[in-house]
This record gives sequence, C-alpha cells and structure tokens, in this order.
Amino acid sequence: MSMIEPPEQWGRLVAEIKEMRGTVLVIGAPDSGKTTLTRFLVSELCNRGAAVAYIDGDMGQSILGPPTTQGMALLAGPFGDLEKAPLDAAYFVGSTSPRGHGLETLVGLKRLLERSQADRNRLAILDTTGYVTGEDAVELKYQKIDLLGPSHIVALQRNGEIEPILRTQEGRERAVIHRLSSPSRVRSRSQEERRRHRWNRFQEYFKTVRLHRVDLRRTTLTGTHRLRIHDRPQEGLEGLLVALNDPDNFVVTLGIIENLNRTKGILSCLVPSTVDLERTLTVRLGSIRIDLSEDTDGERFLGYD
Repeated sequence: MSMIEPPEQWGRLVAEIKEMRGTVLVIGAPDSGKTTLTRFLVSELCNRGAAVAYIDGDMGQSILGPPTTQGMALLAGPFGDLEKAPLDAAYFVGSTSPRGHGLETLVGLKRLLERSQADRNRLAILDTTGYVTGEDAVELKYQKIDLLGPSHIVALQRNGEIEPILRTQEGRERAVIHRLSSPSRVRSRSQEERRRHRWNRFQEYFKTVRLHRVDLRRTTLTGTHRLRIHDRPQEGLEGLLVALNDPDNFVVTLGIIENLNRTKGILSCLVPSTVDLERTLTVRLGSIRIDLSEDTDGERFLGYD
C-alpha cells in the first residue's frame, strides 16, 4: 500500500508516545486516514527501538486477519509490510460491523490487549472501526475507552465529527487526547470497494479447503442464541461462518458450515487445508453466510442483527 506524505504533526505524535508509552487508541471515520496513521505509528516506533503490539480492531477492513476477526501482531525492530506481519492472536467477532456485536467487539479488544501486555515494556497501538457517528457509536466508543484505559486517544477528523466522542472524556485525566486533522490526500473508498476487499480476503483465506467434522459431544457450541432464526425445518446452517477456537477462546481457524447432523451431534465445515485443529475446544457461530462460489460479494448477512 502506498503511503501518503506524513504530516509534521504525526512525527511529533510519535515522539510523545515514545516518551509517555502506554496504550494508544486511534479513532476516525472511514477514509479519515486512520489506518494509514496507525501504520505510520507502528513503523516509526519500531524503527526507534520500541516493542509494539499492533491490535487491528477493524473487523470489516482488517489488515492482519480475515474479516470478522480482530487481530494482534507483536513487533520489534524494523519491518516491511504490516499486512505480512505474523498474526499472534485473533478474536472472532462474527460480523464485519460492530452494530449488534458491541459486546464481542469490546471483549475481543480487551482480551487481545491483555495478551499483548505479557511484556509490560511493549507499547500497544489499537486501530478501531470507522463506526463513530450516532448515539450508539458514541456509546460504544465511550465504553471502549472506559474498558481499555488508553494512555493516548488519537482522533483524526475533518469537521469535528469525533468531538461527540471526545466530549465524553472531558474532566477525565487518564488519557492524553491528540486532535489531528485528516490528511487531504487520503483516497475515499466506495462501499463496493470495501465489500470487494472483504471478499478478496475471504477468497484468499479459503483458497484451499478440506472438510472437517466436529463432534459436538466433545466440543462446546457457542453463539447458540443465533439458532433461533433456524426454527423452521427448511432452514439450515449451511454457509454460516464460524470460528473454531482454542481453550483461551482465540481463533484457531474460521470455517464454513456444510451440514449439522443434530441426531449424531456432528458439525461438518470447510476449513483451510493446512490448519492444525488439535487445540480446538469451542465452535462459535458467526452472523454472516459465505458462498465461495459467488463471483462477486459472497457474504450474506443474517437477519437477526
């Protein structure tokens, strides 16, 4: 990805973060330059000798892992492309949007942040979704800040669109707020481009697959409240995206349901061919269907969100 010329204030921000350390939460609307700024912060801090945890909290336009997941990479020293950074942990939200999935969004970020802090000398840079307008978005960001307790809140905005979120932090002294203007040269992406990005990521993730059978007598099925939309006999789970998770509830792999044999308690799903599933403890139902045969946007949202 090409990098815009970083504004001078970005360089000053790196110096402040390097000196004060802590957790950095980056907030901005879509096409505000938020992810570009995050890449710059991670790269510059690593180049200056800091150990950095990059937490990709944008499950719709994810960089590290497949869509519907939040990812974490532990970095130290100079590196090249952030998209090629090793994925150290991923948390399954189950949707490409936080709408209707606020709880999973918050829990995932908290779990990843806790995992990144095993090395207390490590800085954490958190990129967030572009969901910033409206009462629900403001409340979600408020709860996110309250839960994660960042040392720095970096707000990228063009016309004060982040101010309703920042006003919720007035009088609180836990975090330094950095108000930055969005770079004028950031390219806007259409909804179709965003859908295409997600679909390309899914296609790459499921490029080669095999059928895996899960014995539900030995494996816990979570997210089962979603089964209520399948009460009618003609409706099945085929195509539903799921996560096969380890004992710590982090993703081992994503899968696509082929069939659920309720009598035998066997869940059959397509998973990437090379993944080792030995540590799978739970299967969590997601909120979208994936059809790998689709030529265009192969994701289909279910109707309960």
